[in-house]
Amino acid sequence: MKWELAGSALDHPPLDKYIKYFAKQFDLHPIMMKHLFLRGMNNEEKIFSFLYPSIRELSDPFQLNDMKKAVIRIIKAIQNREKIFIFGDYDVDGITASAILYKGLRSFGADVEVRLPLRSEGYGLSPQIIDQLSPDVSLVVTVDNGSSAHPAMIAAKQRGLDVIVTDHHEITGEYPDCHAFINPKRSDSTYPFSSLCGAGVAFKLVQALYQAAGRPWDKHVSDYIELAALGTMADMMPLVDENRIICSLGLMKMNRCPHPTLRTLFQQLKVSEIDSSFIGFQVAPIFNSCGRIDDPNRAVQLLLSETTDEEEIRNLIKLNQKRKALTNQHVEMAEQQIMAKQLTNEKVIAVHGDIHNGIVGLVAARIAEKYHKPAVVISSSSGVGSARSVQGTDFSIIDLLTKCSPLLKKYGGHQAAAGFSLETDPSVIQKLFLLLHQLTKDEHVLEPKKEFLGHILFSDFPIELLSDLSSLEPFGPGNPKPVFCSKPCSDVGTRLFGSDYRHLEIQTNCRKAIGFHLGLYADDFLQRKAHFLYSIHSFKQKTFSIEDVKLQV
Repeated sequence: MKWELAGSALDHPPLDKYIKYFAKQFDLHPIMMKHLFLRGMNNEEKIFSFLYPSIRELSDPFQLNDMKKAVIRIIKAIQNREKIFIFGDYDVDGITASAILYKGLRSFGADVEVRLPLRSEGYGLSPQIIDQLSPDVSLVVTVDNGSSAHPAMIAAKQRGLDVIVTDHHEITGEYPDCHAFINPKRSDSTYPFSSLCGAGVAFKLVQALYQAAGRPWDKHVSDYIELAALGTMADMMPLVDENRIICSLGLMKMNRCPHPTLRTLFQQLKVSEIDSSFIGFQVAPIFNSCGRIDDPNRAVQLLLSETTDEEEIRNLIKLNQKRKALTNQHVEMAEQQIMAKQLTNEKVIAVHGDIHNGIVGLVAARIAEKYHKPAVVISSSSGVGSARSVQGTDFSIIDLLTKCSPLLKKYGGHQAAAGFSLETDPSVIQKLFLLLHQLTKDEHVLEPKKEFLGHILFSDFPIELLSDLSSLEPFGPGNPKPVFCSKPCSDVGTRLFGSDYRHLEIQTNCRKAIGFHLGLYADDFLQRKAHFLYSIHSFKQKTFSIEDVKLQV
């Protein structure tokens, strides 16, 4: 991985003077203001909006194409006591999107039913789902899916059903033939922000319903915003513009007055201060585990309940522990295949085996992260596959799959992550792998890079900077944690922990940093050979995380 000093031009006149001026004006350390300038926050208005996001800065939901048509049809269904069927997706984004829309429609007295598919049923609305609907359903609303559900649209028309599609995924073909199609990724989009997640789009639909009914959105937004924030952070959406507002205010709600289910979950996890890292690494995987290896409808019901089911929440935590063990087992199996076939020589690492459908994406992510190469993983028994790009590169995995589409039953996703399915015939899988390697043979797959803000010796890091760092929350794509570069530190103590002692902890001068999967560097830190990148890990515990290590030449 390549290390690069970010925004070196900002360290010199005249820009450095502007940075120092705004740093003093907003009472931030200059290096934090440099971080904001790098993200385009380079005037007073932008900086203020970033540091103090407001619900009033949310865009008008009726700027979304077909929003007016969708709202009119939903209001008609509510007035006529029609049965509305919400169909979601099995990941956290789909779970939260389903809960948001169900709560929103019920607040208007709608007769509504919600259902998410099991992983084994596959992604998205299908003709089979349409055929299974009760006769009294007259309106179907998808959340976090539907943009490519063309066969389902045909089946719905044959039954005389209206379908409203709300989605955020890339549109790889024609628009669905439905009553209304709400997707900020539409090529003719009139909405100013294209990176909402499925929960974000559902949130905007509910906002539109409140505005159309003349009900005060400011008063009711808190009923939905923490779910929208959870879906946005779990789906790794860029935390800029409207997403930052949703997530910042959603985190505030979680810290002050969380939903009863979330409050109990936080208590059982023994965490009192909620930040983006906690959501991304602990909360999201727990809800995701339902969709990966169990029934995602369990999670929806928990988020819709106004009471707390402590036993069910404990069961979800146990389910996630089972998912972790299963992931480690399948990653080890994939590693054996990679070593045996010397797949690290390829531009794209592609493996297949008896891997659980719900785990293929996690295995692909772990492979891409370890080898810094795009990864494709297929479950041989089901033909379900998942693909991941490498963080820090512009390589598009969805573009690659599009070139392979003749071999696929269906596929979808975006630049960084995608899913697909194909025939389980081994010859078809081998044809796909051969095509992947041929397509990328001459392609320049960029080496991932990691940017850092500046050189600060870890043992001398100013602890007072932590409050400035916390004001930049929430962190995620589009607003990454500031990273710093350190030379080897003296008087370093090390500790190995975790299964097989694969993780590393270093301590020096009352500062502690954790390096996940970096246990092999313990001696190098002791011998003062390790240069490293680090960022904040926990504000409350005042700990840091080691992002990468390079040995002194």
